[in-house]
Amino acid sequence: MNSPRIVSFIVGWVFCTFSFFGSINADSEVKFKILAVNPSVDQSLKAVINQPLPAEIDPARDIVDKAGLEVVYDAEAKGYKLTGGVELKPRETETFEVRIRDVWQISVDQAEEVRKELDDQIAALKGTKYYETAKLLYDKAQEGIDRILEEQSKPMGISQHIELYRSHVLQLQDIKSNAISLSVMRKTEEEQKKGIPEARFVIDAENPSSESRSMRVRSVLPKELKAEDVLDRQGFSVLYDQLRKAYVLEKEDQFSAREKKTYVITVRDIWRVSDEEIGYHREQTEQLVAFFEGTAFEKYAADQGAMILDILNGITQLQAELNSSLALEDRMRAFVLNTQQMNIAKEKIRNLQHLMVEVSPKKSDHELLEKIKHFVKKLAEVKDVVLMAMGVRPDTPIVWWIIFGIIIFLGIVSVVFYMIWIKRLREEKWGPKEKGKVASPPPSPEPPVSDEPKTEQGS
Repeated sequence: MNSPRIVSFIVGWVFCTFSFFGSINADSEVKFKILAVNPSVDQSLKAVINQPLPAEIDPARDIVDKAGLEVVYDAEAKGYKLTGGVELKPRETETFEVRIRDVWQISVDQAEEVRKELDDQIAALKGTKYYETAKLLYDKAQEGIDRILEEQSKPMGISQHIELYRSHVLQLQDIKSNAISLSVMRKTEEEQKKGIPEARFVIDAENPSSESRSMRVRSVLPKELKAEDVLDRQGFSVLYDQLRKAYVLEKEDQFSAREKKTYVITVRDIWRVSDEEIGYHREQTEQLVAFFEGTAFEKYAADQGAMILDILNGITQLQAELNSSLALEDRMRAFVLNTQQMNIAKEKIRNLQHLMVEVSPKKSDHELLEKIKHFVKKLAEVKDVVLMAMGVRPDTPIVWWIIFGIIIFLGIVSVVFYMIWIKRLREEKWGPKEKGKVASPPPSPEPPVSDEPKTEQGS
């Protein structure tokens, strides 16, 4: 059997410390060493063991040896834990070795299942305008799967191994669901034209000791960031902290006595309102203002439109000012402000849309309707003349069949003219100023699908 990974837990009188060490091998067991220690020099005590198990553990299947401890379900923590007790003499130590299957591995079968789904997705897009972009994303996703399998085979401590596994699970799920999605393809095309927006995530570390030592450098990423958003890892592993619900960067590094180090990590700048979204709302606002021209609400709509455009211009200006700065804190603060302003603009657009039902048809619309009615009436008046010209008396039985045919014909003509009338109304209300172009009515205030994060500020 492969050599097991060893984990040590020290359970004491009024304290509990943990240390993790060992190796990582496929199909190996994890050996948890629980050490119950009595620190007193003259008193005996009963040490109570109460150790939570990782969420991925199935007690009935994954625990090989409980070392005499009991597995119970903790309703408050919503998970399983090992419990037990032992009487300890002064300075006595008791060791419990718990053997557990190493379940923190992405299997080859799981990886191949995702690869197959990627193959199906890329095949479905063949011959479309998105195929070339999808092929780039497909290759990137395959590289991501290869990296996952490679990273989990490297030796590391058990805590890092568990957090790396959790990070890999989320990455694999994201590859499966979003690697070749329409929103990602559009974002990729935009990044190919304008470049990937970047920001800096700075990590400061210091060795407080007067001796050289190896230190573990660890920093929590903002919650909005995914593993794929870390563009330059600087040798750090991307793990996932279950407690904080965020990705973390971690690595071992050698420090001289009192040495300070600064690590600059390049990440994707997701804290910005896209140009596409700003342009969408700008065009929508201009169409709404044009709709209210010549109505009682013309001035109100113009004032509201001006305020909306001022908000959009302010967002664009603030983002442009931050282009020269890669400081993550500045961008996150600006994004919170811009998101609040964008929500105000969206609310004003919704108000204008709700006001549209208060506007009655314009005079030109009534004139068009009257022309259609007059034309249909004239057709009805000439039916007798047409029948006489054909040599048929209007009062004969067959005449009624002809009359019914004419009525049906007039009905069809009326429907056609009604459709033409509706089209003209839309052209007059929604069409842009340029001749020959026809635009659609303003849609809902929600822009196209965007990958921008929520306004929650990362840690």
